[in-house]
Amino acid sequence: MKLASRRLGALLIPLLLATTATACGGDDESGDTNSLSLLTPAAAGSAGGQVLRSVIDGFTKETGIQVRIDTAGEDLPTVFETSVAAGRQADLVHINPVDKPLTWIDNGVVVPVQSYMDEWGLRDRLTGGAVDEWTRPDGKMQGFPFEGYQWPIWYNKALLTKAGVTEVPTTVDQLFGAATKLRAAGIQPMAVGGNDWTGQKLFFQIIQSYLSADAAKEAFAKGGWCANPTLMKGIELFTSLRDAKVFGDNAEGFTAQSMVADFYGKKAAMMPAGTWEFAQVPKEMVGDIVLGGMPLPTGATFTKPTAYEGTSNGFWVSQNGAKKLDAVRKFIEYMYRPQTVATFVKDASMIMALKADAASLPADQPLLKAAQGDLPTTVDYAVLPDRYVPGNLSQSVIRDAAVAFTSGKSPTDICGTFDKTYKG
Repeated sequence: MKLASRRLGALLIPLLLATTATACGGDDESGDTNSLSLLTPAAAGSAGGQVLRSVIDGFTKETGIQVRIDTAGEDLPTVFETSVAAGRQADLVHINPVDKPLTWIDNGVVVPVQSYMDEWGLRDRLTGGAVDEWTRPDGKMQGFPFEGYQWPIWYNKALLTKAGVTEVPTTVDQLFGAATKLRAAGIQPMAVGGNDWTGQKLFFQIIQSYLSADAAKEAFAKGGWCANPTLMKGIELFTSLRDAKVFGDNAEGFTAQSMVADFYGKKAAMMPAGTWEFAQVPKEMVGDIVLGGMPLPTGATFTKPTAYEGTSNGFWVSQNGAKKLDAVRKFIEYMYRPQTVATFVKDASMIMALKADAASLPADQPLLKAAQGDLPTTVDYAVLPDRYVPGNLSQSVIRDAAVAFTSGKSPTDICGTFDKTYKG
């Protein structure tokens, strides 16, 4: 998000808090079961936001339970935490388990839901990865996982062919060769948001190429990078890719928005992006897109090119929501119905955290079928850093990764920047 947008978000917080207070006030203390309030990042105009509101309308028609929906953007955790301090929090919060929300159970602002998951017979509906990602080391489950994602490397085979690249690269040597041919054809190789979370994720994906999963988790959690020769080898790999101009020009200044714009605008042949972008793919491009992994160097720990997978937004139950448990149960059970889940898949091109039969996936959405059917057989999954980087450092490591994308920064410069952040 641009700085101006962040400032606007900060200015809107008081207004959002007032809205949230109105939405949640009045009934919460009594445990009223005829209304619920939901705080979500899903804008009404987005594909997912439209489906969410349509589904909730159906829930209200069936149950009579009115659901007030309030929207907040990237500032949602701050909006919610401030409303908690005022005793006016939403009953349900729709957000992913990263950064500030990871502290919510410890701070007593949401309730763990593992007992509800079992009592309501919902656990078996979820993928094993979703259960693991939402369960803390102490066994407490933070919320109800709902949305999932795959996070591959996207390849535009039409642009690759135009540049004389006949196969999607699977090795670093092939990637170097592809980048050289693409640039000779006037095409940017890999667009990436080096100035935000997209670049940070790609950076972490590449630097763990030689690490075991356990070693990657420890490094992401504790730091000490300069003293870790195996991790340093991964950082050296990253700088070799950067210096060979595999990444698009000025990647250190790019954001997710500009990355996607370059790929959809056919200026770049590759990008690392999640399946949440499916709904925005231009129709004429669908047949040209191949989903794959990040090519591997010689000696990598992995046996296949790497991608990420995980969950995104789910439903957290606040202390106010716990006072309306009957209404909350009806809401969650309705959202977990196969026909409800199918609506999100079909109408919003979303991958869900719930188990899906491949036969139930829409035939007219080839990218969705590729992500859930073919991709898992062709990639290995890297360790997603979000679960292991301390929440209070998450924004700092995003800024540090932007340094890594900057030309001239050596592996020692890069590890030193991160070690300083971890020590601080």
